[in-house]
Amino acid sequence: MRSIKPPAGLKAPGRALWRSIMGDLDDGWELDHRELVLLRQAALIGDQLADLDAVLQRDGLTVAGSRGQTIVHPALSESRQLRLAQLRLLGALELVDPQSAKRSATPAQARAHRAAETRWALAGARRA
Repeated sequence: MRSIKPPAGLKAPGRALWRSIMGDLDDGWELDHRELVLLRQAALIGDQLADLDAVLQRDGLTVAGSRGQTIVHPALSESRQLRLAQLRLLGALELVDPQSAKRSATPAQARAHRAAETRWALAGARRA
């Protein structure tokens, strides 16, 4: 049975992401160790994003630069980078879409099916 309980150290946004992903898994499906590490990293980023969003709410999108000029708040750039990293981490989880789920009994089988389709497509392209 999979554990829905989030790892220690996560704040509310990270715990919410963890519970959302784990709660959406079909019965009998579990994330492997690699996927759990990716999910934990994505949840930690969720916490960091919430902190950066609070800073941006407080300070605004621009701040005074070293010479008094208006510049984009550094937290905005960091937030954008973290969002990209989080998307990559969540994408690497390889959670199956409903169509793949119908053809495969487990996430591992769905990954194997996608890998086979990729190999077949590459082999067909080489022949053409």
